Amino acid sequence: MVCGAALSSWALRPADAPVLPPPDPDIFTIVTVDTAQELADACWNLASDTAVVIAPGVYDLTSVSFPNGQDGRLTVGRYGAPMISNIQIRGATGNPEDIVILGGGMSDPIVPFGFQVFTATDVLIADLSIGGVYYHTIAIQNDQGAQRVRLYHCRLFDAGEQIVKGNRGNNPGAEDVVIEYCDVFLSEGAIEHPDLGYCYTNAIDAIGGHRWMIRDNLIRGIYCQNGALAGPAILMWQGSTDTIVERNTFLDCSRGVSLGLANSEDHSGGIVRNNFIRWNPDANYAVDVPIYTTSPGSTVIHNSILTHGLYGAAVEVRFAGATGVEVRGNLMDRPVVARDGASPLMADNLINAQPDWFVDETVGDLHLL
Repeated sequence: MVCGAALSSWALRPADAPVLPPPDPDIFTIVTVDTAQELADACWNLASDTAVVIAPGVYDLTSVSFPNGQDGRLTVGRYGAPMISNIQIRGATGNPEDIVILGGGMSDPIVPFGFQVFTATDVLIADLSIGGVYYHTIAIQNDQGAQRVRLYHCRLFDAGEQIVKGNRGNNPGAEDVVIEYCDVFLSEGAIEHPDLGYCYTNAIDAIGGHRWMIRDNLIRGIYCQNGALAGPAILMWQGSTDTIVERNTFLDCSRGVSLGLANSEDHSGGIVRNNFIRWNPDANYAVDVPIYTTSPGSTVIHNSILTHGLYGAAVEVRFAGATGVEVRGNLMDRPVVARDGASPLMADNLINAQPDWFVDETVGDLHLL
């Protein structure tokens, strides 16, 4: 039974992404851009039912004169404006490496964000790269009403803080966000952010996110340059609910997935399944537990984890309030640990996995031979 459970553990990567159909001209007003200025203007002037199609090239946001005195960010729905919906912003070729949107670097505030989704719902951002920004490559601002954002087949890299951020302000939090087939990474780890004086990073961080689906992504290099412990690569917390994290590969990240963090009210429900998590045995980055949940009613199932002995647990369940948690059918080289009164159901987990069981653990391919 254990072997059967372990064999069901599998993950996909950005290269496996199905090609999206082009925007339908019967539905969308299609705007084609081929300069950074045109891209900024198109985003500023977005109306409902618009598709912005970006030609191949490098788009340097530091060179743009942004409308109405805005600083260097691409806005999707203007701050404080009426809501718009049914928006697509996408690369023209289907290859995210062909369309590269760049800021001034992680420590330069000239470009604070890549895309900032404010007063917009039903938004697709696809087939493009964006990186080298001061805060976040993509910020989903539910404090302004952003909902139902889909990030598809993007390269998202080198942000000074979180790479993708979901904010809520006084709102409940963004609902029904999908992040899939994306390559999310830090090229050389996270910096000590100039605003803070310390390293403050995650790949994907959502406050109050509801029903987020995070699947089929490659998430790599989420660690701090200065040797401090980075945040979880995926952190869903502060009132988040029903997150699904599935079929992702985590390669050389200080931590993997956290449903909740500080207490058992941080997150409720949720599933973490069929993910691959691998640490370098010679890691020069700090590490903590690969999968962590404080979330009542959550399930951790059919994940493959290689810690190479760098930490004492592969999965941790924490707090007595985290009731109804199940940890089943995982293939790992370290045990499941219950902390601070937690009492999860633990069944059919294998905790003596060896590197030579897998296709190529050095690149995080933990499909079984």
